[in-house]
Amino acid sequence: MARKLGLALGAGAARGWAHIGVLRGLEEIGVAPDVIAGASVGALVGGAYLCDALEAFETWARELSPLSAVSSFSLSPGPGGIIDGRAAFSAFAEFDRSIEDLPAKFGAVATDIGNGAEVWMTTGPLLPALRASSAIPVLFHAIERDGRWLVDGAVSNPTPVSLARDLGADVVVAVDLTAVPKVLERFDPPPPSVPAVIERPAMRPAEKLTDAVSRLIEDTQRWVAEQLALAKARQQARPQLFETAYATADIFQMHLSRARLQLDRPDVLLKPDMRDATPISFDRADEFIEQGRQALLAERRVIERALEDG
Repeated sequence: MARKLGLALGAGAARGWAHIGVLRGLEEIGVAPDVIAGASVGALVGGAYLCDALEAFETWARELSPLSAVSSFSLSPGPGGIIDGRAAFSAFAEFDRSIEDLPAKFGAVATDIGNGAEVWMTTGPLLPALRASSAIPVLFHAIERDGRWLVDGAVSNPTPVSLARDLGADVVVAVDLTAVPKVLERFDPPPPSVPAVIERPAMRPAEKLTDAVSRLIEDTQRWVAEQLALAKARQQARPQLFETAYATADIFQMHLSRARLQLDRPDVLLKPDMRDATPISFDRADEFIEQGRQALLAERRVIERALEDG
């Protein structure tokens, strides 16, 4: 009996365009997923793929800019957030269907803000499940479902391998978009390069001893001045508000995803390096899609062997 392939598509905001590339890479090697489990943007892309909306979704993504992305949403303070995502989702209303009717098993992860529980949505209308899974806290409205208020699945299970297994996957390929987080590298200086001993330079031909000593003093003074200037620049530099918020959120997601993946180990883990992406890098779809495709193709043999081992 053929082994069932499951995808666990992780959270990552605009980085999620890489999931499109992962799915395109699978198409290239002639493999179709039997199961897709997604959190946040991973649920969006996985759901779009299974309801035949991926072409439209990809076209929309490639034409998107940070400004048009913002204009796709309605600023309207509401339950748990300031943005109403219904306008953006309404563009794909024609593709909505019951999760049970999709051509492969599908589940989206959300988080219950009433008790912190991880919620698996594997039945019912697709689009409301996708809205709940991608409802970034404070930004997007929380979604009420079956009497529970739900927010982004990234809060509880950013790369849902466990859900993919529960839906019947024998081999799980996980895509962790926050494995390489955005950090403020300028505040992580390299180790000091102060030489333990400043050696007397070798004398050049026809150079007097006094000239060699003077050159040594000048080189030392220049080096000390450079180090002082560098130390002063670092001392004066301060993290900015928005970059600090983004970096800390990214670091948190990295640690949470890493901890979950230690508990729920995938058979193949894709970790595209997307540290230079920002939350509004929506205009880089071409680049991110290709990164996802290359990450998948790099593990082609591993995936094929895993599917054959059964």
